[in-house]
Amino acid sequence: MIYRKFGKTGIELSQLGFGAMRFPLIDEYDPTKIDETRATHMLHYAIDNGVNYVDNAYPYHRQTSEVFLGKALKQGYRQKIYLGTKLPVWLIKSKADSQKYFDEQLQRLHVDYLDMYLLHSLGKNGWKTVNDHDVLRFLDRLLKAGKIRLAGFSYHDELPLFKKIVDAYPWTFCLIQLNYVDDHYQAGIEGLEYAHEKGLAVMIMEPLRGGKLANNVPLQVTNLISKSAWHQTPAQFALRWVLNRPEVSCLLSGMSTLEQVKENIAFASQEHMNSLTAEELVLYARAKKFYQSRTKVNCSQCGYCMPCAKNIPISFILELFNDACMYDAVEDSRWAYRVFIKPENRADQCTKCGECEEKCPQKIPIGELLEEADESLK
Repeated sequence: MIYRKFGKTGIELSQLGFGAMRFPLIDEYDPTKIDETRATHMLHYAIDNGVNYVDNAYPYHRQTSEVFLGKALKQGYRQKIYLGTKLPVWLIKSKADSQKYFDEQLQRLHVDYLDMYLLHSLGKNGWKTVNDHDVLRFLDRLLKAGKIRLAGFSYHDELPLFKKIVDAYPWTFCLIQLNYVDDHYQAGIEGLEYAHEKGLAVMIMEPLRGGKLANNVPLQVTNLISKSAWHQTPAQFALRWVLNRPEVSCLLSGMSTLEQVKENIAFASQEHMNSLTAEELVLYARAKKFYQSRTKVNCSQCGYCMPCAKNIPISFILELFNDACMYDAVEDSRWAYRVFIKPENRADQCTKCGECEEKCPQKIPIGELLEEADESLK
């Protein structure tokens, strides 16, 4: 396993981290039904073969992932890794809530401290919550008491706010979405470079875009991959692009099978930093251009369409619809539509009131597209 420096901490993390949001299931439509035997074997295999960071969060597997992980890390495995999880910022309604959820997470995980603790999924609303309820002071107290070793945040919003958050607190690290298609999405490459220059360690999530850059890959893209100097699978093609960047401390993979674990560990046991030539980077740009040419909805995920009177998660549904079209990922998007969105909040509940369309900067015909998305995904 190759290890990389984790910012200025002196810690070295395996360049592959284990994301705890996609464990194998007994019932594919019930994320609480983790196949604990298979998942434990996968996790132990990864740790035994050099993976030393495991990343979790309060809501993963509908709040059962932390509970499972607390059991799976017994028998000495907790001591072999750096363990991280995330505070559910959107649930914070008072200053006392941060402590309440943190205590619950320690209990779930059967630990008395955490190595890494992140504020989960910061954006405009989350950052307002952080400031309204003194969450940064709460982090200070945890650090001083030794309840967490390092403080960070994960991010899902636009670049200017990302830079503002980076500068607002002495963070040790951050977690951003990045892959060769989403290179300028949300924080993007510019955010990666900015955080690195400011001394933060940077972790990467969604390097395979939830598996969409690894599965059902179109012939046009596989042809491009075959022109690379490397003999590689689509997954390795995508992971190499991320690990090529020297600013990346660790990439997270939400692995669902032992085969995925073994393949990713074998790949992460090789050095990939600065391994891509200018000619090979052109192949990535061409693959990105092909995927983007299949975009169904020009949604920037700005969130201005929200809130919806029917509590329809508009941008999330449009993202699922886009993914189905761009990545030949209809079944994946259907699964997410059924699992993550309650029937009363799905697209067929849209009344076409037009309020969201009036607020949309892109002037997207949201009502019409929600109807089309529901037909495709239900």
